[in-house]
Amino acid sequence: MKKIIYPIAAILLILGCCCCKTSKKNVSNGKYPLIGTQWNLMALEGEEIGADFALRPFITFDSAGNIKGNLGCNSFFGTYSVNKKQKMTLEFQSASKRLCQQMSVERRFIKALKQEIVRYKIQGDELTLFAADDREVMRFTGVDLSKVE
Repeated sequence: MKKIIYPIAAILLILGCCCCKTSKKNVSNGKYPLIGTQWNLMALEGEEIGADFALRPFITFDSAGNIKGNLGCNSFFGTYSVNKKQKMTLEFQSASKRLCQQMSVERRFIKALKQEIVRYKIQGDELTLFAADDREVMRFTGVDLSKVE
């Protein structure tokens, strides 16, 4: 009986090891996904921004490759793409043209949206976008879109 059990156990162990497959999908330790989250702007070029806006600047990403959001007063839209290595390409297309009190932040946000983003990282409830020199371009905090008024 022992002569049969040990070879069968060995075969099952080998088959179990061969059939195991480790997934190499993007593992995010983020609280929110890129899509379906309102990402509120917290910092531009490493500098924290204040909270004195008519509406907190934000960006959203949809599954069709579109971005939209608010610059603090004016709304904007554009497109984006992401590859498997988390390289993100943003294309700012246009914004509304209202005159607002916080135009300096709006101009800086537009400039940041037009920069080349080489990667992004979602950690906790934060989304960070990085330039080619690994410099932080923008940092956001996430809010579930279903909870946004």
